[in-house]
Amino acid sequence: MLAPLPRLTSALRGHYDADQAYLLRKSALQALTLPRPHDEWKFARKIVPGWDDASSEVRQAYKQFIGAVVELLSGEAVSEELYQVAQTVYTLFGGDDTEYVGAKKVLSKRNELESLVGYTVQDSVLKKLAQLAQKLDSLQRASAYESVHRIADDVNENDRIEFGADFDFKPLARFIVDVSLDAPLESAELGSGPFEKWQYDAWSTSTTSHSTAVRGSVSLRWLKDQCALITKSGGSMLSGDELAMTLCRVLLSNKAGDQIAGELLDLVGDTAFEIVQDLLLHRKELVDAIQHGLSILKSEKMTSGNQPKMPTYGTQVTVQTESERQLDKIRRKEERRSKRSADSGNNDIGVDDFSSLLLASERKEAFDDVIGSGEGSDSFTVTSLPQGTTRKHMKGYEEVKIPPTPTASLKPNEKLIEIKELDEFAQAAFQGYKSLNRVQSRIFQATYYTNENILVCAPTGAGKTNIAMIAVLHEVKQHFRDGILHKNEFKIVYVAPMKALAAEVTATFSRRLSPLNLVVRELTGDMQLTKNEIEETQMIVTTPEKWDVITRKSSDMSLSMLVKLIIIDEVHLLNDDRGSVIEALVARTLRQVESMQSMIRIVGLSATLPTYLEVAHFLRVNPDTGLFFFDSSYRPVPLAQQYIGISERDYTKRSELFNTLCYEKVVESIKQGHQALVFVHTRKDTGKTARTLIDLAAKAGELELFSSADHPQFPLIKV
Repeated sequence: MLAPLPRLTSALRGHYDADQAYLLRKSALQALTLPRPHDEWKFARKIVPGWDDASSEVRQAYKQFIGAVVELLSGEAVSEELYQVAQTVYTLFGGDDTEYVGAKKVLSKRNELESLVGYTVQDSVLKKLAQLAQKLDSLQRASAYESVHRIADDVNENDRIEFGADFDFKPLARFIVDVSLDAPLESAELGSGPFEKWQYDAWSTSTTSHSTAVRGSVSLRWLKDQCALITKSGGSMLSGDELAMTLCRVLLSNKAGDQIAGELLDLVGDTAFEIVQDLLLHRKELVDAIQHGLSILKSEKMTSGNQPKMPTYGTQVTVQTESERQLDKIRRKEERRSKRSADSGNNDIGVDDFSSLLLASERKEAFDDVIGSGEGSDSFTVTSLPQGTTRKHMKGYEEVKIPPTPTASLKPNEKLIEIKELDEFAQAAFQGYKSLNRVQSRIFQATYYTNENILVCAPTGAGKTNIAMIAVLHEVKQHFRDGILHKNEFKIVYVAPMKALAAEVTATFSRRLSPLNLVVRELTGDMQLTKNEIEETQMIVTTPEKWDVITRKSSDMSLSMLVKLIIIDEVHLLNDDRGSVIEALVARTLRQVESMQSMIRIVGLSATLPTYLEVAHFLRVNPDTGLFFFDSSYRPVPLAQQYIGISERDYTKRSELFNTLCYEKVVESIKQGHQALVFVHTRKDTGKTARTLIDLAAKAGELELFSSADHPQFPLIKV
């Protein structure tokens, strides 16, 4: 991918070729969809099993065969489709000669290939594919025959060599010593004395504990078992729980790794060096378990803090030895330290009993199993489908139906803006309207009475075109003086993502602004304007690339100096491969505002924009007054959603299932009296899908559902 270039206003003052960057980015994105070399080699080994040792002639035949398959698919095929079709063609025609195969068999092969690609295959293309597949198969057979004969010749030649002649004989050395330090000695080989038995027990204990730490899960219970072994072997004067508690405090400290290792070694002794190594290796797991247990104990302490305490009794008199008094002194010192740490709110352990910490660490909280909470955040997020969603599992696919979101009711202080409340000149642009809808009424105050930059995120069909019209009328109102509109003082630019949409917007605004004698023209790659036509035009509808070319010329800023309003439709394309062009337009506009101290209003419109806060910041939109986000409850017509996920892995079966499900959903919609739109990825898939739907309708006897003969405009579209 290309290195991201800075898009700040100051950086764009330097020379930057947006067209070149767009072409490079487009080529880089297209390269991601092409077959990767690893996939090509993997598939080549399926067609040619001995690909690594294949001759140049076999490889050349393989490339010609793949080229013919690409030609069959018109050069517009994804890697998976290409490989599946190539595999099918080679399986059909690679084994036999079409000149000696019956007509029925050839016809069946043609039908199978046409059902896979979805359209009729010409005779010349079919003959070329068959010849190349047979050529590749015959070359592989010849290569395999030569390999078998070469191996047989080698075997016959080896039979004449005396057995053992190729062995490398080395005489025995004078002294052979086989010492295996890694393998443990068997008990039968050990001496029967007490020293030998103690040495073997200590060695086996250390090895077992170390291997358990490596193979098993390291937790506080593992730590308790290791501390019990250390105490039992006399490595520490503390009890098992006291030693474990002290080790936990050391692991939680913020000291360096060498200091922690030294303290751990002092506590457990030199004989438990492997345990120290395991503690350092799995320190993170142990610290997480300790902190989890401390959080649970802290929450329990807060909930039980208001409970009455038990009555205290008199101190009992006990008799202790000198070592017991020293241990009791250490214990009291640790208790006082823990109490001070707990009162001061430090992260040190304030728990008296290691067993309570162990039980708390093994206890799960309410949301420990929730997946999706962000790292470093105390909040958790549970992604769930809306209420009323149904899920069905079928053979090869899964179907999910989401009910429409109910429309939100009007708030007490919410009202619809009537058209008669607008200025007299503005009412002419809303002929046939009685009032604005909810979304338009909500935005009307900020759009019509202020100069704020605006970003609107509303569902499809919410009337974003009328929002743009309100912004246009606000700009027109700024240039009405003494009842006269000064047309030569302003220009309005509407940036549409596609040429077809630009033509539609031009027709709509031309019709609605004609009572105000405003001229709206299209300026795209297909529709050029002369200098006089641009001067006569008040509203220009263009595409991002065309407006970028016009405004990039710093020597000629006569047009850009007159622009007072820029409307960017489908602003979510900032995240598309054309985002750099829109980004350059906005940055260049902001630079002009800063340098010329002129007011240029930016209005962004989008139907799908999840990151509206970031886009609002980029467009210099005040989030309190100019940012408007409407969810699906504001949709004028509630929308029911239905998702189908295909789980079939085989490409051929998956394609057939795609077509069958598409046909079923289209027929279901038509039978209910509704229309149906089917979107595909490429132009070639458009005709392919249409032919497939017609074939399925013919098999089901439902062709009359797709007939348009009764439509009054049918003679116009009849071929």
